[in-house]
Amino acid sequence: MYYRKEIDGLRAIAVMPVIFFHAGFSSFGGGYIGVDIFFVISGYLITSILLKEMEHNKFSLQNFYERRARRILPALSAVLIVTTITAYCLMPAELLKSYSQSVVSVVTFSSNIFFYLTNGYFSTASDEKPLLHTWSLAVEEQYYLFFPIFISALWFKGKKYLCTLIFIMTIISLFIAQYLAMNNSVDANFYLILSRAWELFVGSLIAFLKPISISDKRMQNELGGIAGLFLIIYSIVTFSNETPFPSFYTLAPVLGTGLIIRFSHAQTYVGRFLGNKLFVSIGLISYSLYLWHQPIFAFLRLKTVGEPQQIWFYLAVLLTFVLAITSYFYIEKPFRNKSAYSKKIIFQLSGISISLFFFLGMLGHVGNGFEGRLPDNKFTDSIIFSPKREACHTQGSSFLKPSAACRYFRKDVKWASFGDSHVVEATYALAKKLEKNNLGILHLSFSACPPALLFEVNVEGCSEWIKQSLVYLENNKSITNVLLGFRYSEFLFGGQQHKFPELPNISPENRIKVEQKGQSSAELRELYWSSFYAIVQRLINSGKTVHLLYPIPELPLHVNKAISPFSIFSDESMLDLVNSTSIDYYMRRNEFIINKLNSLAYGDKLYPIKPHERLCRNGYCSIIRNGNALYFDDNHLSLSGAALLIDDIPKINSKS
Repeated sequence: MYYRKEIDGLRAIAVMPVIFFHAGFSSFGGGYIGVDIFFVISGYLITSILLKEMEHNKFSLQNFYERRARRILPALSAVLIVTTITAYCLMPAELLKSYSQSVVSVVTFSSNIFFYLTNGYFSTASDEKPLLHTWSLAVEEQYYLFFPIFISALWFKGKKYLCTLIFIMTIISLFIAQYLAMNNSVDANFYLILSRAWELFVGSLIAFLKPISISDKRMQNELGGIAGLFLIIYSIVTFSNETPFPSFYTLAPVLGTGLIIRFSHAQTYVGRFLGNKLFVSIGLISYSLYLWHQPIFAFLRLKTVGEPQQIWFYLAVLLTFVLAITSYFYIEKPFRNKSAYSKKIIFQLSGISISLFFFLGMLGHVGNGFEGRLPDNKFTDSIIFSPKREACHTQGSSFLKPSAACRYFRKDVKWASFGDSHVVEATYALAKKLEKNNLGILHLSFSACPPALLFEVNVEGCSEWIKQSLVYLENNKSITNVLLGFRYSEFLFGGQQHKFPELPNISPENRIKVEQKGQSSAELRELYWSSFYAIVQRLINSGKTVHLLYPIPELPLHVNKAISPFSIFSDESMLDLVNSTSIDYYMRRNEFIINKLNSLAYGDKLYPIKPHERLCRNGYCSIIRNGNALYFDDNHLSLSGAALLIDDIPKINSKS
């Protein structure tokens, strides 16, 4: 197979948007499609090599895996060494344990499955996971394990048969991706090979096609390459985190890459553009660039309060290039030299590397993240969420029906909670208070669900649950008091961590169903309030006393990070644990909803619960009070925080 420098240039087009996207550069909202470009390139190159070897009767599975080991493992091992040492020095025990598990998944070629299984509601923020990017390596490695065996086993059937079979598998995989996207199975769709294989297969199908002559069909070649480049650039500029992915949308970058591979060559405009020295040079180090960028960005974010300033990302990108160039010349190239490292040595070193990191990863897992590395933290034991959270906090289309919802701790249920995850710990703390008066509580909470009574949201099951729960409360005459609360500003304006100390201002338009799209952000926020207000009025009209929970103060970082020392070499925490978030920030962050809540007529049937008055002092909100952590992440109260919140709620000692 002859060398095509435009493909190395295409690798540069793939890797740079990924790096800029992960750095948070706003012009690269769809930069993640670089991974899809890599998939198509890999499918094309691997299949081209396999077909050539099969045609000349030179295929060897051992030689194939030797080439993959030379290409993948040396640089990956270097990154794992540096990343593991850094993680040991900087990560608190809980995060180091999770990191250790990810190391095991990397060397067992299953990190895509690991991140799919662990990328849940309470997992470490994705952009703070140093090895998150290895999910794509795992997808390719799984492809490498399957595809050469598939080709060699069915070669006797002929190329036409193989091509047809791969085309069928491509269509099946694409429709699996679209099905998962339509059913909001975001993590499974993103990480697993079943919904990603079609991208590699597209590259494989191109390899089966007869090569286009450089001298023939010049216009077709020019137009094909230009169309392909346009599709890639269009995807990078217009796609965002909200674009269902992978799905039919992914056809744009995948077919764009395919068109370039198929039609562009050294004599076409796009081929010459991609074949320039700068692009080719970046393409040659693209693997190392990809490997190094995520750990650098992850540790930068991990040890910064809020999102790092852009200057730090410029420096991080520069460091990525320095390390990538070093890796390429001193690790990648030497290990590809067969005269320097024989096949036997490559396999021996690969086995040692995999075994070593598997052992270290298991050691970190079994050792619970080596807790003894850091000074004893007396606050850790109080970072506790409700014991009822797992059983009683519902989500999804098969949600827990209101009639089957949890009731605790007494049978005489006069109280109910109603809202999203921000009422869970408050419900438990309230139930403990009510227990003293022999009263129980009905627990109604739905994960990430806004008060969607008058609108539909893209949270499966949420709107229907709101309606059913409200009707159930209205019809349940024994319940006289309702604790009502949501994480208002997160839905209305976006999460706080990536912008702190600036305020996020993300429109809620991508969180709602199609019917309300086209309305302005201000109109959608008014619709949200109208829906919330309607819930309050219906509860009051049905004879309930509503205890209305104002916004809970949010932290600029996860509580585990906040209370942990910066590193094993220091006992200073990253944040002032007493004066953590200013009330001024809290008021600005929640200005819209606080103004709305303040406009309500409070009285015997409507009481306000204002967390900032109970959790904040002297102009600041605390992470720690009386030796206990008040949060268990960056926005949910711990049981200690919830106990402070519900203290002295009106009517809590009443039997009615």
